[in-house]
Amino acid sequence: MSAGAASVPPRDLAEAQLRAINHRAVNALANADRSYFEVLVAQDFLSTAPNGEWLGRGAHLERLGTTAPAESFAYSDVRVRVFGDVALVHGLKGANRAGGPPQRVRYTDVYQWDGMHWHLVNTQHTPLRDGISPLLQRSPASPHPAWQGSDPTGDDLEVLRELNENYVRAFREADVAWYDAHLAPDFVVVSPDGSMQDRARALADFAEPAFATYLRSFPVDKVRIRRFGDIALIHAENAYERKDGRRGVNRYTDIWQKRPDGRWHCLAAHITVRKAPA
Repeated sequence: MSAGAASVPPRDLAEAQLRAINHRAVNALANADRSYFEVLVAQDFLSTAPNGEWLGRGAHLERLGTTAPAESFAYSDVRVRVFGDVALVHGLKGANRAGGPPQRVRYTDVYQWDGMHWHLVNTQHTPLRDGISPLLQRSPASPHPAWQGSDPTGDDLEVLRELNENYVRAFREADVAWYDAHLAPDFVVVSPDGSMQDRARALADFAEPAFATYLRSFPVDKVRIRRFGDIALIHAENAYERKDGRRGVNRYTDIWQKRPDGRWHCLAAHITVRKAPA
């Protein structure tokens, strides 16, 4: 740690700091204030835009600089989760900009403490479709069969690549036991329609044979893994085909944490449509 650097603030203080940063960031976004984001955004920053486009730091700042200020802007449902020197901020923001329809967008921001400040290392946005509730979708917990498999071991990056493949395989096979063994107790997922589900609701959805019912293919491609200490972000793309022949593309970020026992658990998943099925 460099001279003048400080350890991660206590959890309560860290959460207060991140809520304040989120407030400033939302207002800076509303006012197209590029200067604030030039300080906030890390050099290795990655954004998944509401249209599913991946943007690095330079492209993200350039786009912000050409965005018109919002006529009105608000945010709600902010959830801050601190995991040592990495934190997740989930929220919902809405904007009215001249010449365009009102937009509501679900976002997941990832921050890292650098010893002096919190910096934004990743953000993902998914528009909330009309008619979709902005409230967290919950389900009562229900029992699931115990998972009988074993996790990969060895190099963390290889382990994470295999876990990512297993995540997708479990979806194809409706293997809810695998998910039950690998989703953190406070897991949340943002779906392509912008809805947000808790762990129990996600498990109920994973138990449904969605792949067998609706899909012909569901590959995973363009996998990129970024490591921030005991937190890893897995970015990837699913260019799928439905049984009716329509094709679409989703892009996702799964956020994993390495626990003291060496196992990785998934903290969150966020999915954004890159190309709607057509």
